[in-house]
Amino acid sequence: MAFKQIIIFICVIILSLSLCSGNALAESTLSANSSLDKGLNIDLLNQDPDPVSPGDVLEVRISIENTGYKDIENCFVEIKPEYPFKALSGEKLVENIGTLGKRSEDDRRKVVKFKVGIENDVNEGEYPLKVYLYSTSNKNKVSLNRELTIDIDSESNAEIEYINVEKLIPGEKTKLIFGIKNVGNSPLKNSMFSWECTSDVILPVGSSNVKHVNLIDVGETANVSFDVLTNVNTKPGLYKLDMILTYDDIEELKTITEGGTIENQKRKTIESKAGIYIGGTTDFDIAFMEKSPTGAYTFSVSNIGNNGANSVKVSVPLQANWTVTDGSNSVVLGNLPKGDYTIADFNLEPITVGQDLPIKFEISYTSSDGIRQIEESVLSLYASPSTLPVGSKLPEESSGSSFSYKLVSLILLGAAGFFGYKKYQKRVKEKNSQGNWTDESQMEEKKTGE
Repeated sequence: MAFKQIIIFICVIILSLSLCSGNALAESTLSANSSLDKGLNIDLLNQDPDPVSPGDVLEVRISIENTGYKDIENCFVEIKPEYPFKALSGEKLVENIGTLGKRSEDDRRKVVKFKVGIENDVNEGEYPLKVYLYSTSNKNKVSLNRELTIDIDSESNAEIEYINVEKLIPGEKTKLIFGIKNVGNSPLKNSMFSWECTSDVILPVGSSNVKHVNLIDVGETANVSFDVLTNVNTKPGLYKLDMILTYDDIEELKTITEGGTIENQKRKTIESKAGIYIGGTTDFDIAFMEKSPTGAYTFSVSNIGNNGANSVKVSVPLQANWTVTDGSNSVVLGNLPKGDYTIADFNLEPITVGQDLPIKFEISYTSSDGIRQIEESVLSLYASPSTLPVGSKLPEESSGSSFSYKLVSLILLGAAGFFGYKKYQKRVKEKNSQGNWTDESQMEEKKTGE
């Protein structure tokens, strides 16, 4: 019996404790509600721009109003930017709004402004901006927080970031690369790029002028390349490239149809243009033609490229194997159209004779785009021993080769003289025998006449 009484006593104690804790919780909840529910309202009056785009600056106007029956002193409003919002240099995040009067007073409502930045990589949607309201007064403290909904519009966008070449050489096959960059805040899908040149001066080779790219992510660049060619007779100058980029700009358009809700895909088009120069540099060929007895070497200079060259000058720079002995080391040739040639003469002295020596030339000219160009050319030139200048040295093997040459010449001359002498003797014998035969015939004729 005593045991049952003890159990009942324990149950009563537990029940009493539960009731006490419930009352305490209710009191704390009421206390919390009383601290948060003092008739304070925090509202977003407006945002500018609305909606805001990624990378832009957002300005918000926030309304703080006291509808309670007591004044609240030393009030502060603070925003705490979190992604996709960010603090801006020089912009405040806390505002002291002073005293909020009770509901019957004129100063019960205050409006504050804040500016924050928007991250570049945010997607379209609604995002919360956290706002805090608190007071530092010992008389009537408050501490509230709210989340204001900000609309962010993330639109896709793209641009032609670069073209890999600025000049094309007529008749020369070139790889033309376009860089397409996604500068928006959503991926570019099903992109199509095309280009066209004025009067079809530049044409693609081996493919069309249209390329597709399935996906270009945010901030990334996709390269599309074309092999292009221009006519060799294209007049040098600046030509226009028209470029067109289209891609999907997906918008959810809810339309009531028999099939239900559909997704409408719209194509966005970006048109741009760029200039590309056709012309520029050319190529030259230098060849040895002849050498005069005085030591003047004549060379032909040919424009073998696809562009004309103006104010052409050929020079023999200072070098080890050859020296310009007389006159200038440069010859001005004037203008040289493509496919044309002219000649240049230089008085040259080799360091040694009887062998091939490399000689270097410099050709300077003004290209069709008005830029001064310098091209080097090296060819192998034989230093003839027949015009051995004073102070020159024969190569070591030249004495032996010269002796062999003289010996062969003497043998040939001796053989020629021997055969000539034999032939002369033969003719003399034939003449003498013919004279004897004539004398004998005359004597026989005289005897017959007698």
